[in-house]
Amino acid sequence: MTTPSQAEKAAHFAKLHDAGCFILPNAWDMPSAALIVEAGYGVLATTSAGVAFAQGLPDGEHIGRDRMLAVAGEIARRVPVPVSADLEAGYGAAPKDVAETVRRAIAAGLVGCNIEDSDPATHKLLDFDQSVARIKAGAEAARAAGLPDFVLNARTDPFLVAMGTPEQNVAESVRRANAFLTAGAHSAFVPGPVDAATIGTLVKAIKGPLNVMAVARGHAPPLAELRGLGVRRVSLGGSLMSATYGFALHTLKALGETGTFDYAAGSGVNHGTLTAMMRKYV
Repeated sequence: MTTPSQAEKAAHFAKLHDAGCFILPNAWDMPSAALIVEAGYGVLATTSAGVAFAQGLPDGEHIGRDRMLAVAGEIARRVPVPVSADLEAGYGAAPKDVAETVRRAIAAGLVGCNIEDSDPATHKLLDFDQSVARIKAGAEAARAAGLPDFVLNARTDPFLVAMGTPEQNVAESVRRANAFLTAGAHSAFVPGPVDAATIGTLVKAIKGPLNVMAVARGHAPPLAELRGLGVRRVSLGGSLMSATYGFALHTLKALGETGTFDYAAGSGVNHGTLTAMMRKYV
């Protein structure tokens, strides 16, 4: 079977945001990406936190653009499905920095990316006008690179930086999301809210596709309810990575306490299966 071109992958990925609701699992390395594809998912994204942790670094742009894109680009080259990447705050505060990040993401084979509007150093929101200009520059860079269907998922962080009251956070999230969509973003991403009432309010007020992050600890509504609310895209953030590392930590502790070696009985993926799987993606 012929692998679709980058433009075809981008068009398919963009179209998924037009109707319905889809899950976008997040990988942190090539094996996790392969597992996502083998599980039947037709699209995937990277988790910036997961990639950083797998490289032995803390979250928050410590990894740098080159290293982040090296990991995401390898995944995009080796799997047959569309791949988007969490590119944090764009690796620079200026619009030109975001434009360069988008250009390099496209060169790496990606068909979308997240760009957030909070400063990783101060954990505060970037200036509103500056944030809008950054998204506009990224969207223009994608068009100039010949990939107009590149999905720029504009993330806004009032809830994560605890800007104000819940009502103020909703209002500022809506203001920024709509400005980003007008500036050329394909979709908006508001991490933090997991209750149906707040998510429903955001869906109604934001004039474009909304990405919700559903993490296991956040008690997000089930997919059917999110679909009914009008959510278009559900990403998992670092939750798969966290669950994987949590399983490893749990089993190591159990091994130390019991001295038995049945900790992975019935739940592990055997060596032969993993070897055969990875051969498919060489």
